[in-house]
Amino acid sequence: MSVFQHPDMPKAIGGVPGLNHWNFLFLNTVLSWLSNRKKEKLAWEMPKFISLLSFLYALFIVIGVYRYFLDNSGVIELFEYMESTPPGKLSIINEQLINCFKWVLPGVIIFDGCRNRKQYNFAIGTLALMLIFLAWQVVKAMKLGSLTMGGDALQHKALKIISDSVGFHRVNISMIMSGAFWGVFSLKEFVSTKYYWLLILPSCLTIFTAMALTGGRTGYGTWAVLGLFFLLFKWRKYIFLAPLIFLAITIFAPSAIERLSSGFSGEGTDDIQNSSVTQNIDFEESSVDLYSVTSGRNLAWPPVWESIKKAPFFGYGRDAMINIGITLQIKQAFKGESFPHPHNAYLQWIQDNGFVGAFPVFLLFILFLKYSSSLFRDNSERIYVVTGSFSLALLLAFLIASTGSQTFYPREGAVGMWVSIALMLRVYVERDKIRKGGQSILISPEDGCTSKLFIKI
Repeated sequence: MSVFQHPDMPKAIGGVPGLNHWNFLFLNTVLSWLSNRKKEKLAWEMPKFISLLSFLYALFIVIGVYRYFLDNSGVIELFEYMESTPPGKLSIINEQLINCFKWVLPGVIIFDGCRNRKQYNFAIGTLALMLIFLAWQVVKAMKLGSLTMGGDALQHKALKIISDSVGFHRVNISMIMSGAFWGVFSLKEFVSTKYYWLLILPSCLTIFTAMALTGGRTGYGTWAVLGLFFLLFKWRKYIFLAPLIFLAITIFAPSAIERLSSGFSGEGTDDIQNSSVTQNIDFEESSVDLYSVTSGRNLAWPPVWESIKKAPFFGYGRDAMINIGITLQIKQAFKGESFPHPHNAYLQWIQDNGFVGAFPVFLLFILFLKYSSSLFRDNSERIYVVTGSFSLALLLAFLIASTGSQTFYPREGAVGMWVSIALMLRVYVERDKIRKGGQSILISPEDGCTSKLFIKI
């Protein structure tokens, strides 16, 4: 997954869509899972209510695409205005239906197949390595010198370089890295002091640097909020480092501070200050530029909310913002502005599927948070703390970032989160077995070994 979006990775071999290395490996893995789970006579142990909510989640994705095919006149109108060709049916089915399930299935496989400590070690170790290697690619492509650039210059460079060299959008990378830092940091519970200094801290530093190089303000804020949460409720002895970290960022990465404060001063770019879309809130000698603070999202959110109020129960189907004409209206009213989606995962899902479709999906994520928090606070086994922390970090990073970007339709950037959720559910189920008087070779290995993951490697 860390190289899947890289420009050098073929997306189609011989001109055949979908025929590529990733899908070949994916198909091989799925068939192996189906074959071996039958041989091992594995029982499906997902909690029933989670299974039900997950089914409803998938059902609304399917229904949304079906409704899109019933009426996509708004999409056609937008593409005619842009003088380009709208996506065909095969492309829509592949991107909006098949891929949504494809990016979740690795997590499903891991939940079902991860039954002992060795499998768990491989799973969480690979998840951590994926995130670390992704961060390393960002640092390699952007170069450390970029941290000394101005905030706007860093943003523009990251937008081009990260997309061209790594393949993921800088906003997605920022979100992933903000949660990955604390997820990887939690692995310190598994290692000795020696490996903490040699492996955990350098990995966290690489991830933090990658996040800083994205210029993503939401990522910066999310990292800080998650840090405050984890340090207050789990690792209080590290809280004295907070002011030192802030000082280090100010000295060595001034562009990050500049990006974070963008829009909260009286100064701004001339094009924004002279624009008719600028909205200012005056505070004596300073002002808040909503256009800069929200990166223009204040143009999209009001009409999206008005459209939701007109169809609150079931929404409009997939790609509603385009299909009901809001994207075209904004493009015509504000030249250069493009909003193919609301840039808010909550508004997007409600607009597409209504509050009826939102209830089971939002409830599902609330339960994920509840289960993760339960493991995070359980100090009886280190595996509980690590698994809960990792899942909680990636989940909270996604849910916080969803206020200004992201989507509840599963995609490439969310694979790590779904894997961490799968591991969390597996450990949660195994803990429940023990509490009911049963046995678990995942939580209490028969050989009595502990989870010294990196020491073994």
